[in-house]
Amino acid sequence: MPALTPCPTEGHGPGLSRLARRHQALLHRRAPWDSAWQSLAEHFLPTRCRPEPEGDTWRGPQLNSRLVDATGILAMRVLAAGMQGGLTSPARPWFRLSLDDADLAKSRPAQAWLDEVAARMRVVFQRSNFYNAMHSVYAELGTFGTAFVFELADPHQGFCFMPLCAGEYVLDCNARQRVDTVFRRISMSVRQMEQAFGLAALPEQIRQQARRQPDIRHTVVQAVCPQEACGAGQRPGPLPFVSIHWLEGREGGEQLLRRGGFLAFPGFGPRWDVAGSDVYGRSPAMDALPDCRMLQQMGLTTLKALHKAVDPPMSVAAGLRAVGLDLTPGGINYVDSLPGQSPQAATPLLQIRPDLGTARKAMEAVQQQIRTGLYNDLFKLVLEGRANVTASEIAAREEEKLILLGPVLERLHDELFNPLIDRTFELMRGLDMLPPCPPELRGRHLRVEFVSLLAQAQKLVGISAADQYLSLTLKAATAWPEALDSLHLDNLLDNYAESLGLPVSLTRPLQERQALREARAAAASQEQGLRLLGEVANVLRSLSQSQLGEGNLLDALGDLPLLQNVREALSPATSPESSGTEERAGA
Repeated sequence: MPALTPCPTEGHGPGLSRLARRHQALLHRRAPWDSAWQSLAEHFLPTRCRPEPEGDTWRGPQLNSRLVDATGILAMRVLAAGMQGGLTSPARPWFRLSLDDADLAKSRPAQAWLDEVAARMRVVFQRSNFYNAMHSVYAELGTFGTAFVFELADPHQGFCFMPLCAGEYVLDCNARQRVDTVFRRISMSVRQMEQAFGLAALPEQIRQQARRQPDIRHTVVQAVCPQEACGAGQRPGPLPFVSIHWLEGREGGEQLLRRGGFLAFPGFGPRWDVAGSDVYGRSPAMDALPDCRMLQQMGLTTLKALHKAVDPPMSVAAGLRAVGLDLTPGGINYVDSLPGQSPQAATPLLQIRPDLGTARKAMEAVQQQIRTGLYNDLFKLVLEGRANVTASEIAAREEEKLILLGPVLERLHDELFNPLIDRTFELMRGLDMLPPCPPELRGRHLRVEFVSLLAQAQKLVGISAADQYLSLTLKAATAWPEALDSLHLDNLLDNYAESLGLPVSLTRPLQERQALREARAAAASQEQGLRLLGEVANVLRSLSQSQLGEGNLLDALGDLPLLQNVREALSPATSPESSGTEERAGA
């Protein structure tokens, strides 16, 4: 839970100067990525790249007037929407909680508590701007290969997620190549600075501007990093991560505005793919960028050819220069033919007949290649498959693409979703938003299981082998019944349910299954005993009806020890109806 406390201005001590120098060093290391991000933003995500924010406002163009084909922008929109619906859909559960102890996780109290915690976490996500923020994160991941989002919680304002634009921040990683440091530049008006930091924390000149010109903007830098990264000159704090805001670019050095801290790193910096020890990731848009550039050139060339065909350059007699011809569609010009000239004074200089069909096919091929590079065909198949395509068909038709997307999903689980669930759980516990924990679960480690549409599609690729094995076993059992002995039914069904992402509460524990089977076996044994007693009663009835001398065969065999044992067995075990049957049979 964040503990942010405003503090008075302390000048620009050695610790703050060290942070400012580190910020500049990280900006220098990020510089090679800036031009690449700007080019990517032009073709895929306009207005989302801001490598050099101005103190007043960002002065970059809001629209790219050089684009003639929006395939890249539309394909990126499908990619972001597909990842939103496939990974973190607000319409269906996309994660569930379990324990590191599988047997304890299947107990009823543990299941009820874990389900309640997961339900409350989903409510928190629904009531916050989480899903809007995730859509921005997915778009930046697909375009720039790197994204960053803050998660903050307040007892009064609730949870808030703040995605940052590419270029507004710089990142750094720890020894495990996990993002643990972020510097971001914020353009804030004086009025916003007064609301965020308080009037007492602002320098005297800013206080005067707050009374006279509250809309003047300044650049504020925020650093969130481990405590040991602050260096000498800063008071050590009790929290592992510090958050420091200062005013940039003022005479006399940086001016401290606020110092606070966090119990855990408050942000997430997922990368699409990382090469070696790079801090910033690589994206599928980088692979599709050459096709986008080629598509723009093809579109320009096609438009030029079409313009020349519709409005060709004209060859006009030099003597008609003073006349002034009307070359607009439907225009009529009356001129006299000059001596020695052809009666046709104005003729097309070039006869352009472009093959628009061939050009359109070539452009469509490039457009399809861009959509394929951004996984549009895969996302449309998975999302539309919920109604029209079965899971088995998805696994069969798109197995290779899902396997290619697997490393990306695993990286997102490690760098985004697992830290997100852990931090949300800790924040909710700090705000007393969780149900009471059962005593047997205290000290246990939670485990997150992802049951989103794409996660399940990944698992369905693996269970296709189980389907084939089960089908082969059933076919073999028609000829060799002993083939069924190889199946372990409980393990097969449990693994299948886990792969399908079914809640644990839908399956019975092993003890309940064993009790049901024992009860079913006892009932079957009792039914078989009653059926046997009925058959014995029929035999006795037949013996009583068989005449032998003056009596019947039953009386003649009455002294046999076997028959006496049968009578003793029938006497206490039969119901009133069976006793009546024996009397009517003459037993």
